[in-house]
Amino acid sequence: MEAAMQIHLIEKELRFTRTDKTSQNWESGYWKVSIEVAEGLIGGDIFLHKAQIKPSYFGGKITGYHIQTTGEWQGRVIFHFTATSEHKGVKTSQPGWGMEKKIVR
Repeated sequence: MEAAMQIHLIEKELRFTRTDKTSQNWESGYWKVSIEVAEGLIGGDIFLHKAQIKPSYFGGKITGYHIQTTGEWQGRVIFHFTATSEHKGVKTSQPGWGMEKKIVR
């Protein structure tokens, strides 16, 4: 079985919101990734970090995404995910980071 893709993101602006108060469903946006990458990440993992060398402070299993259609962030991806405690405290190696993101296939 092929391992699910992961995305590690530098998120200092706290641009994530809970979409349902009765569950652990969240959204995090405005990421510059292609639709192909976003599609490939469904079922994979999202990890939010304050810096590349810091462990993740939040994250979860990606359940979907949508594209921002208006405003300053038009065209950017907003990931939908279910938060889990297993996505906190995860470190990733330095190679592969490109400014604010690292994708692990």
